[in-house]
Amino acid sequence: MSAITDNNREDAMVDHNRRRDDALLGVLVERIDGVCADMGEMKSGMIQLAAAMTKLAVVEERQTQTIIAQDRIVMTVDRWMARQEAHEKMCTAQDKELRILIADSNERLSGRVAELEKAEPMQEQTGKWVMAAVWGAAGFAALLIAKQLGLM
Repeated sequence: MSAITDNNREDAMVDHNRRRDDALLGVLVERIDGVCADMGEMKSGMIQLAAAMTKLAVVEERQTQTIIAQDRIVMTVDRWMARQEAHEKMCTAQDKELRILIADSNERLSGRVAELEKAEPMQEQTGKWVMAAVWGAAGFAALLIAKQLGLM
């Protein structure tokens, strides 16, 4: 009986150990399943993170292109402003030169008018002489015509 009891005890112990091992194995399987679920969630999260990073990279690239375009616009506007300032300076200088030329022309014109005004009495005298010559020529022509017609 003692051999049977020992066998029973050993069987009971093996059975007890097997149940305990089964329970531990069940816990282990449950934990592995939990880890697998967590890994699946992590994969899904990583995929979403990769998509977000791709979108962020696209946004960043667009911002970079926008900044570059803005820099080009600023440089172009600066060049236009410099050209405009140079043009305004040139126009101001030309305006001054033109005003000086007009003033000189006015002075010369005033001098010329003064000379002509001084010569006016001479012009009047010359005009009288020319008129007398024209009348004299007309009279001489009339005389010649009268002689040709036999009126004289």
